[in-house]
Amino acid sequence: MFRTAIPLGRWAGIAVRAHWSVLLVLFLITDLLATAVLPRAAPGADPGWYWVTGVLTAAGFLASLLLHELSHAAVARRHGVGGKRITLWMLGGAADLKAEPSTPKADFRIAVAGPIASVLIGVAGLGAAVLVAGVAHPLPVSGLAWLGAGNILLGVFNLLPGAPLDGGRMLRAAVWSRRGDRARAGAVAERFGQALGAAFGIAGLAQLLLFGRFSGLWLILLGWFLIFAAQAEFAAGPLRERLGGVRVGEIMNPSPTVVPGWWTVDAFADHAAGAGRDRVFPVLSFDGVPVGVVSLGDLIRVPADARRATRVADVARKDQTVTVVGVDARVTELMNRVFLRPGRDLVLVTESSALAGVVGAGDLARAVELATLRHRPRAAAPHSPGDPR
Repeated sequence: MFRTAIPLGRWAGIAVRAHWSVLLVLFLITDLLATAVLPRAAPGADPGWYWVTGVLTAAGFLASLLLHELSHAAVARRHGVGGKRITLWMLGGAADLKAEPSTPKADFRIAVAGPIASVLIGVAGLGAAVLVAGVAHPLPVSGLAWLGAGNILLGVFNLLPGAPLDGGRMLRAAVWSRRGDRARAGAVAERFGQALGAAFGIAGLAQLLLFGRFSGLWLILLGWFLIFAAQAEFAAGPLRERLGGVRVGEIMNPSPTVVPGWWTVDAFADHAAGAGRDRVFPVLSFDGVPVGVVSLGDLIRVPADARRATRVADVARKDQTVTVVGVDARVTELMNRVFLRPGRDLVLVTESSALAGVVGAGDLARAVELATLRHRPRAAAPHSPGDPR
């Protein structure tokens, strides 16, 4: 869902990013505050200050969403489940964990941490508004009050029992604890999420058609999101179960066309023209150690008059932009870590520091499709990666 997002750095060791839709939310909240909420709460102020207060309050709400997700990650870490990344987007945020909680109790505690954090932030915001009400200008007081009320509403909303909301995960933990079957508990929470989404959608449609209130569009959008996200989790649950024991070595291509890093761009392009149909290639050092990845698209960006003198190693993508895993890594963990673009990205698979194979977008897609057909991917016949001759 969040394939395109803007990185915002690392907070408490967790990568944080924002989907482009966050900009839309910031604008809508700012506009609502500056044109409707604040003029009624603090009449007579200069119009410019309404917008300044609106921007600051919207930014504060975005920061509170981040704190909500960081609380999930902090509790998950206490239960031995590391946080991978946090993505802020139009309707809130999502904390991706490196693994699933191992017990119902851990699952419940991780889920409830977010709503508790939101309610505490809300109480603090309302308390601050009350404390400064007699000495501060009504504008910042109104901003603090809105921020406090908004966070309490966010916390209560997230307690609704349906995936992917925190209340849905709490419901999953409760059913898991009672029945001892995590997959079945997840299916219950996901069906509740779809029902909840349908209810929001119907309520929004009624507001729009019967009462002419355009606020119903938000409820329709929210309902659509809940149904879509619950369906995605419902479909992904059995798939994760079927791929749970599959190793990367079983889905990789063990004989990719490799690029000696010291070759020039022009020399390798000539070789690639007759070496299979690959578009992305692992780059090896002189002693055979993988040092990066290069695609034909990367080579195209080298000026034509420089291709005879430019080494492929100087063009290759390296370090954190390339994913390197061992042959025994789990496919489910890899799918959580990366999004592979066809013709652009490649995962390097190593064994004892040597290249054992590669995984591209097509390899992951094939594994998912076979699992959907209820068949386990099997490793290709082992042989060394193909060197250019």
